[in-house]
Amino acid sequence: CLFDGDTSDPEHSNVCFWYIPPSLRGLPPGPDRDSRLHQVAPRIKARMMEKGSVLIGYQPLGARVNFFRCVFSNPATQQEDVDFLLDEIARLGRDL
Repeated sequence: CLFDGDTSDPEHSNVCFWYIPPSLRGLPPGPDRDSRLHQVAPRIKARMMEKGSVLIGYQPLGARVNFFRCVFSNPATQQEDVDFLLDEIARLGRDL
């Protein structure tokens, strides 16, 4: 799975998800995977800031490791915008 997140009924325009880089996709859930996954969002965010391509936040929640949190508040957001965001995350994180 390239991206993972909660797909329950939405209540807000917040979309929270993890990007799972290729190096972690075969690892079983557990402390080692969580520790490594916790570092993914901050590293991708740093690369985004350096490049100046996208602005997206990340945070942990309770026992859950850092995940991306995207707030869609602009009604002009198009599918192409979301595709660009996801493609950019995948591109910047594929070597992690």
